[in-house]
Amino acid sequence: MTPTLLALLDWDHSQWLAPWSEQWIAETVCSMLVGVACGVLGCFVVLRRMALIGDALAHAVLPGVVLAFMIGGIAWAQWGLNDSGEVTNAAAAWAGPKIAAVIDQISPPILLLIGATITGLLTAVLINLVVRFSRTKEDSSIGIVFTSMFALGIVMISALPQSTHFDLKCFLFGDPLAILPEDLKMMAIICPSVLVIVGLLYYRLKLVSFDPLVAAAMGVSVAAMHYLIMGMLSVTVVAGLKTTGVVLVVAMVITPASAAYQLTNRFWAMLVLAGVFGAVSAALGMSLAFVANSPTGPAMVLVAVGLFALSVIFSPGHGVVFDRIRRYKLARHVENEDVLKAIYRLGPQPSGRFHDTLVLQTQLTTKRVASALRRLRGEELVVDQGDQFTLTPAGVRHAETMVRAHRLWETYLADRMGVSPEEVHDEAERLEHAHDLAERLDETLGRPDVDPHGSAIPRRNEDDEDEPRSPLFPHEG
Repeated sequence: MTPTLLALLDWDHSQWLAPWSEQWIAETVCSMLVGVACGVLGCFVVLRRMALIGDALAHAVLPGVVLAFMIGGIAWAQWGLNDSGEVTNAAAAWAGPKIAAVIDQISPPILLLIGATITGLLTAVLINLVVRFSRTKEDSSIGIVFTSMFALGIVMISALPQSTHFDLKCFLFGDPLAILPEDLKMMAIICPSVLVIVGLLYYRLKLVSFDPLVAAAMGVSVAAMHYLIMGMLSVTVVAGLKTTGVVLVVAMVITPASAAYQLTNRFWAMLVLAGVFGAVSAALGMSLAFVANSPTGPAMVLVAVGLFALSVIFSPGHGVVFDRIRRYKLARHVENEDVLKAIYRLGPQPSGRFHDTLVLQTQLTTKRVASALRRLRGEELVVDQGDQFTLTPAGVRHAETMVRAHRLWETYLADRMGVSPEEVHDEAERLEHAHDLAERLDETLGRPDVDPHGSAIPRRNEDDEDEPRSPLFPHEG
């Protein structure tokens, strides 16, 4: 037996079970809930172009977190009261026994959440106030406010007693492995709450996101919806701090939503996809981080970025690959129509000169002309007669449709755009492939009989709206 096989047999497979431990599952579920909430709220951030505000909120919650930490005491177990109900520290003495008793009942995650939410809303209000009462633009006001709030948080941390342990690294970069059962319970409330609020106010939030002016005209409070989004975003950002940290949590807000935006034009579908992408990013990120023995927060973000990259490349509607395919098909379609129209205009040619004449007429290479002829023959628009091709009845109708569109475009450019008749031909050559607009052009122009060169513009067949019927008189213009 080989040493490699012996090593495999002796290898401790228990580490493969570690990811499926109860603690790991709890951490993953909590991270997935954060991903869902961040993804859904990120749709509003992306559509309203509020990415900078999302980043500002993520950084600006630091003072609220530190303040909640200070109010709560160095350790909640030593907060305000001892077993006899007596005050045990200066903060509790200042607040009073009754307030201390109330705060003593609040769990640390909830208290941090309250402080950060208040700070997040305050940040949104300050940004609006700076924009309203100064000449500062919104992007500049965001930079001023969030850096000021973050700096204030750093100063507050430095003011904590020497013995205080405030894990700033965990705040900045996250640590899902430090997630407590209380964090999971809190996120199990926050995520469904966000989804329920978005569902109940779906149409209002949608209207505000796409057209706030129309929303205001219809009686929707744009400001209320704005601060509602900011409030939910603040809560979600704070809840996700242990997952990715303040530096990367914005990526979990923006990236899944941006990936979903590439894949659909429907808002409800975007919300669903963004939530799914957020959850998948969290789950795969946790798994990959375990396998690679790397930080979990960055792994989640990298998975989200990977999903975004895939959506940019392979999106059926806007992706690079399908866009190239559409461009390729369009180019082949244009070549087909150019060759078809050239055959129609040229008519029968002397033996042996047909292909050379087509190449000269279409200004395409010999190879492309041959490829176009093969495609046209496959579509039964032309017939191969040995040394040249002739149009089938369907090919004649298609060619006539193109010439009709060409002459209507020439007339439109000359009459409505002021282009001289000598210059309209080249532009009409490019526009004629949009022959679906021919009827609208004809109606707009008052159904003209001739183009600027005096050539007849064919009428549409009354029996078949797709087929012009009058004979055409080829011209070089």
